[in-house]
Amino acid sequence: MARTFKNPFKNSKLKAFIVFLFLASVFWMLTKFSKQDVASVVTTISYVNVPQGFMLDENTIQDFSFNVNATRFEFLGYVFKKPSIKIDVGAYFNETTKTARVDGAALEKIILNQVVDDGFVTQLSLPELILTLEQLSFKKVPVLGQVSISYDIGFDALGPKKIMPDSVTITGSKQMLDTIFSVNTTPLQLLDISSSFRQDISIESIPNSGATISPTTVTISQDVSEFSQKILMVPVTMINQPPQGNFKLLPASIRIAFNVPIAQFNEMAPANFTIICDYNSRDREDNFLIPIVQQMPPNITGVEMETKKIDLLIFK
Repeated sequence: MARTFKNPFKNSKLKAFIVFLFLASVFWMLTKFSKQDVASVVTTISYVNVPQGFMLDENTIQDFSFNVNATRFEFLGYVFKKPSIKIDVGAYFNETTKTARVDGAALEKIILNQVVDDGFVTQLSLPELILTLEQLSFKKVPVLGQVSISYDIGFDALGPKKIMPDSVTITGSKQMLDTIFSVNTTPLQLLDISSSFRQDISIESIPNSGATISPTTVTISQDVSEFSQKILMVPVTMINQPPQGNFKLLPASIRIAFNVPIAQFNEMAPANFTIICDYNSRDREDNFLIPIVQQMPPNITGVEMETKKIDLLIFK
């Protein structure tokens, strides 16, 4: 014969006991956490209204502790959310000593107004707060672009990339500024570029310095063009040759290959290039010279000479 299962939660006496236990626990917690107690609290400090032309010393205190008399419910709030106070530096600033002094009584008043709604504070870890302010200095430094550019097949840069403005002004302590000689942009990578571009980019901040940078962004631009290869036959000129004797270069002209912007392709001619050999730098044993491209038009790339050595014939 099958046995029937009885649900214990349908028992009215058990239900009443559970409700009573729950209410008792709630009342116990309310009684426990409503009691006044004393505990140590740590608060962070944020400084506002720093006088114009000054900055706080880098070693300025950022937090301190104090004892507070409050309910345990309030203590739970301090645990889950660390309290913070704001100190108006300008209200305590002494221009003669370049300091701001906040005494213990003023600190207690700030805590009572901003942190502790009901209660009192004791045993501040700081008997007083003395802030040292430094006169701001200014320095202009160049901007270095952290830019990596790769171009589409057949395309290349037309001239150097430009950064505008090319320098920024840093404001901070003189001691800190003496260690800074340039600033960097944030890294920028551009791939498969096939047209000219302009792009705004941020300046990297200077960590742990308290310095400000103006402006905080610059514009990077680059002209881009399609390139094509061209080959020319260019005569070779020898320099520093002695006045006596007859000299002959073999070959007297060499082929030169280079990449040129499409718009300037038809403008390129041998007269745009100067290739020289220096008699004083000749190889005396084998009697040959090394050709050097002394002059060439701007905006061309990938210059290559087909001939790497020029033989020198001397007729006496």
